[in-house]
Amino acid sequence: MSNKLDNLFEEFQNKISSYIDKEGILLIKKAYELAKSAHEGQKRESSEDYISHPLNVALVLADFHLDAETYIAALLHDVVEDTKVPIEKIKKEFGENIAFLVNAVTKLKDIKSVSSEEAKLESLRKMLLAMAQDIRVVLIKLADRLHNMRTLNYLPPEKQKEIAQETMNIYVPLAHRLGIYTMKWDLEDLSFRFLEPEKYYELAKKVAMKRNEREEYVNNLIEELRALMVQNKIKAGVSGRPKNLYGIYRKMVRDGKQFEEIYDIIALRIIVNDIPTCYQVLGIVNNYYKFVPGRIKDYIALPKPNMYQSLHTTVITKSGEPFEIQIRTKEMHLHDEMGIAAHWKYKEGKVLDKDYEAKIAWLRQIVDWQKEIRSSKEFVERVRVDLFSEVVLVFTPKGDVIELPQGATPVDFAFKIHTDIGNYCVGAKINGIMVPLNTELKTGDRVEIITSKASTGPKRDWLRFVKTSSARSRIKAYFRKLYEEKKAKEIVVEKVVVQPVKVIPQPQKKEEGEFFPAVNGASGIKISIAKCCEPKAPDKIIGYITRGRGIKIHKKDCPNLKDILERGGKILPAYWSKGSVKKLIAFFRVTSLDVPGILYKISGVFANANINIENFHSSRRTDKKSHGYFQAYIRFSVEIDSKTPIDALVKELESVEEIEKVRVSKRWIYENSASKS
Repeated sequence: MSNKLDNLFEEFQNKISSYIDKEGILLIKKAYELAKSAHEGQKRESSEDYISHPLNVALVLADFHLDAETYIAALLHDVVEDTKVPIEKIKKEFGENIAFLVNAVTKLKDIKSVSSEEAKLESLRKMLLAMAQDIRVVLIKLADRLHNMRTLNYLPPEKQKEIAQETMNIYVPLAHRLGIYTMKWDLEDLSFRFLEPEKYYELAKKVAMKRNEREEYVNNLIEELRALMVQNKIKAGVSGRPKNLYGIYRKMVRDGKQFEEIYDIIALRIIVNDIPTCYQVLGIVNNYYKFVPGRIKDYIALPKPNMYQSLHTTVITKSGEPFEIQIRTKEMHLHDEMGIAAHWKYKEGKVLDKDYEAKIAWLRQIVDWQKEIRSSKEFVERVRVDLFSEVVLVFTPKGDVIELPQGATPVDFAFKIHTDIGNYCVGAKINGIMVPLNTELKTGDRVEIITSKASTGPKRDWLRFVKTSSARSRIKAYFRKLYEEKKAKEIVVEKVVVQPVKVIPQPQKKEEGEFFPAVNGASGIKISIAKCCEPKAPDKIIGYITRGRGIKIHKKDCPNLKDILERGGKILPAYWSKGSVKKLIAFFRVTSLDVPGILYKISGVFANANINIENFHSSRRTDKKSHGYFQAYIRFSVEIDSKTPIDALVKELESVEEIEKVRVSKRWIYENSASKS
């Protein structure tokens, strides 16, 4: 096994020797020897020596032409976590930079009193924050995950699905956002294989069966395009790349087609020397073939958020099949292959690409969120929703590009620009036309926010349609602050009024002349006023026995009584009495994200107000998701008095991050204290 591993290390060394200097190679060898010694005796689930894993991680990264520090950290990335080698030793022997990289990808194991899920989220949070400081952290982590996915078949089925789902949720979007498509496609296909094995193998079989036929079809197209370039005196390379299995599967699901109906399972690329030639080639191709209207995409003028650039056009072959052509420069092609790593050239502590900082500016948001979000779950969810979702690119009136998740609205745009723009927003124009604030933005829209200092602030209704969690949290923060300020004023007023005055206790008087409905023989049964006719003393009344909701009091001439009697409803004589006890019941209906701890947060609001919750019922809506979670519907009632500040309770509930909507209704309930003789 040792010879096999040493041969693997030699293969890795040969790959990097053309661009890593001798000093770097010596340090890499030293790191390999330390890792091999530290992991000695450890085995993977596959029965291979553990050192094979970090070695394969380094081998994956070798294709990206990175620096010696990255490869050293890759070889040592599990040493601190899984062996007795302390981080201090790494720092002493290899320096602070490498110690930082190793520590960043090391899972937290000293967290006590938390679940394994919380520990995993905290480790992920740690990695994302470190990624914002040094992009090499995520490159190592992606390579680590890729090799683990390649050897996932040695784990139990449940663990396979769990890891595959996490990969699809976090690491695939991360690779996409960084533009590292080679890793993204591999991670997608491996996750697809373990999450949907039947569909994966069925599709793989069909692709294999049609391979020769497809290759002949694509080779003919490549030759046709090459001839077209020569004819027009364009220096260009033409090639084809098969689309990954998951990409084909997603296209079948999206378009509702069978595999046999999908023709463009291979992307054709025309690679030229400069940008003007890209547009020249686009014109040549679209003149030669019949192009599909609406399918020309200019990602050169408006790059994707992950810096991807190309011209895309879909054309129809002479035999009637559609296929996509991507036109790009060599630099754009390098980025398509390597993503952010193509721009990352590190020398003597400095990144050489002068535009590099601008290209990863979106990562800085992660650092800002760290300051305002305590929960690791909420932090990871915000990163997932706000940074890794499909995006739209819109323009400010000055022409600056603003990136937002798909489904975002002008309100999301306003809060993205500045909190005050969001708070004072009163309207919006898209492409010069006034639109409702819940209008979904599309790529290319020019958005103008209309503000007014006379604005009373954000509307609670906005919480129903905003897409970004940052806009949602800022709206809730506004109302939370408003509530706290109101509370503080009430305390100040109370002190000013109460403290200087000596209050002489007075005997409390019972209210005179207040009548409540009563029914003979119904002591202890809830009695409430019917909403349809709302009888008041001295109206003539009767009682209707409901199913499970006590007795409803109707006027004797209530139009609904006829239907009640026809349905066989039981009617009782009722009268007005001064002897009934009157209670006020508040019925709450809460819509929230179905996250762990939401019921605890709701009950905490009422516990702080010394109010008991009764008749609690909750359900989950599995056909609808918001911010990655199912929706929960929670209904409950509380007994209060007329002085209980219902509005304050509602505001307190609405300030809970996960709660989307709160509705409340009140009803007086009467209980007989005596029967009429």
